[in-house]
Amino acid sequence: MLFEFTIKRQKRKTMALHVLDDASVEVRVPKWLAKREIDRFVKERSDWVVQQQQKRQQRLAAKPRFTQSERHPYLGQSLPLNIQAAGRNSVTVTDAAINLWAREPEDPQFIQSLLKEGYRAHAKKLFAERLQHFFSIMTLSCPKPELKVRVMKRRWGSCASKVTSNKKSASKSTITLNLELMKYPLDCIDYVVVHELCHLLEMNHSPQFYSHIAKVIPDWRKHELLLEQLALDH
Repeated sequence: MLFEFTIKRQKRKTMALHVLDDASVEVRVPKWLAKREIDRFVKERSDWVVQQQQKRQQRLAAKPRFTQSERHPYLGQSLPLNIQAAGRNSVTVTDAAINLWAREPEDPQFIQSLLKEGYRAHAKKLFAERLQHFFSIMTLSCPKPELKVRVMKRRWGSCASKVTSNKKSASKSTITLNLELMKYPLDCIDYVVVHELCHLLEMNHSPQFYSHIAKVIPDWRKHELLLEQLALDH
C-alpha cells in the first residue's frame, strides 16, 4: 500500500473512504467488520486515493503559511515574515521583510490574524494618501469622499453616493477599497483609486467614464490587465 490510513469504526452499515484536507486517509466502517475486508476495500480504491492525496498536497503547498521566513505578498513584492516575540503586537515593513512583533510568535493562527491587521493598518494610511493625491489633481468639485477599507470577494473597489439633504448637490460619497489590494503593486492600487474617483463624475462604465480615467492615467488599461493577471496567479 502506498499510503497509511486510519480506521474509524462507527454505527453504520457501509464502508466509506475519505481523503481529508491534510491529505490523510480515513476509512469509516461498521463496528463489526473484519480488518481483511477493510484492507481489500481500501486496496481496490488505492488509485483514487493517491490522486486525491496529490490534489490535497498541491493545495497545501500553495496555501500561505504563517511561520518564520514564509513569504507573503506586499505591494507587488514577495517578502519573508520576520517574527519576533514581544510584549506588544506590531507590524512594520521594510524592503527586506514583513516584521511582526507578536505576543504569541509560535501560533500560526495568531500570526495570520496579526498580519491581516497589519495589512489593514497600512492600507488605511496608504489608501488615504493615494485618494488625497488623485482627488487633488483631478480638481473634483464635490467634497472628498469618505474612505472605507474591507475585504471584498468580487470587487477591487466601489463608489457610493447618497443625498444628505433636500438639495441634490448636498451629497456624501464613500469609496470602499479592497484590503487585498495591499498585495499588489502601487500602480494597480492607483488605477483602482482613480477608477472609483471617476465614478463621482460618471456613475457608469461608458466611454465617457473611461475618458476621465485616461486623463489621469493614460495607460490605465495596462494596469487593469496587470491586476487581473496577478489576481489569477494568487
